[in-house]
Amino acid sequence: MKLIFILLISLPTPLILAQDLTFTATKRLIEPIVNNEVKPENTVEIKYSSVKPITGSKLKYQWTVNGTSTPGKGWELVKNTGTTSDKLKIYFNKLGNYSISLTVTAINKVKNGDETEEVETEYVGEAEEFITVRSVFPELAALYAQKPKPNFVKLVEKASEYVVKPKYSNDPTPNLFLAKGYLGIIKSQNPDPRFESAMEECVSSFNAARELDKNGVMFDNEHQAFLTELETYIYSENIKDNVDADPKNQAEEFETFIEYLDYYSQISYAPISSTFLQAYIKFIKKDVKGANLIWTTETAKFKKYTNLDEETTYGKKFKDELGNLVILSPTDLQVLKFGVMKSASIMKTRDGNAFKACELLELFEPLLIDDRGFAQFYNTEFNSCSKKKD
Repeated sequence: MKLIFILLISLPTPLILAQDLTFTATKRLIEPIVNNEVKPENTVEIKYSSVKPITGSKLKYQWTVNGTSTPGKGWELVKNTGTTSDKLKIYFNKLGNYSISLTVTAINKVKNGDETEEVETEYVGEAEEFITVRSVFPELAALYAQKPKPNFVKLVEKASEYVVKPKYSNDPTPNLFLAKGYLGIIKSQNPDPRFESAMEECVSSFNAARELDKNGVMFDNEHQAFLTELETYIYSENIKDNVDADPKNQAEEFETFIEYLDYYSQISYAPISSTFLQAYIKFIKKDVKGANLIWTTETAKFKKYTNLDEETTYGKKFKDELGNLVILSPTDLQVLKFGVMKSASIMKTRDGNAFKACELLELFEPLLIDDRGFAQFYNTEFNSCSKKKD
């Protein structure tokens, strides 16, 4: 029986099925060769490491790519290399995701009475969709970068053509450009009735790209910048100004807030950012049990988060309760802030004291205290939680 290991890296992680072996590669995202011209940037070297010591007087290796050791189905061996050495050096001529497997056979000589026998021990590892071979789509990139202003309608039309082509069915990039086109149409307030559902289409396209992304296309700087733009638009235009809407007297604004919080929860790479506002909505809608469940489970999860004390261009790094890397963007923190504040206010009113509310506030205080709005709320309305039971 194969055991299941999850390889934790700073990219969306493929499923690693391994009994004994795990893999590293010089790169996991790569472009195919053009005109049969093999360059260093188009090659990948894959190495293995063993979960337990491999001992043997002789070691034999057998690599496979997408289930075969015979080149020609989208991949080729680098000159003077093979599939029976301790490393695999390959390049690709076809787009898609490629799985890797390796069997290491250790051959030991064991004495059995007067005879010497060879005993073979196999060590096996498999990494599904370990390498992504993708296109950069220069036509779509040029449309998106067009000056002085991109033609977003044309971008949507062209990206839609790529999305439905079988050749690109597993490539996230056309869906990303489709999402970019839809957001541009939204922000330019295009009145064309064809784009009435542009926001829904934008989020749907973005999520299609994320689902297809196995090795970090989404973490290219250009696509990360778009995620920031999309998060900022949804938050600034539709959540921030409606988060205090009265459900009775401002029903339309309150429903807009709910709708766009749902959009935000779908695109954010940090799910915890929106969960406390979701609990607030459930409580307002009289689903007290649902709200309490979220507060209980999400606070328990965050207590297991590890702050890595690292910041990227796009946010703060954490490890979540499962050990996976999470980056909380500045917009994630704003959404989280409102959720924690709304939840704390409800808890204080619900309980008749600030004990539970302060437990929540103190949990997130190190992360949010530099925000002026949170600091004022925490220090003024809760007196820095110095008297929890008052």
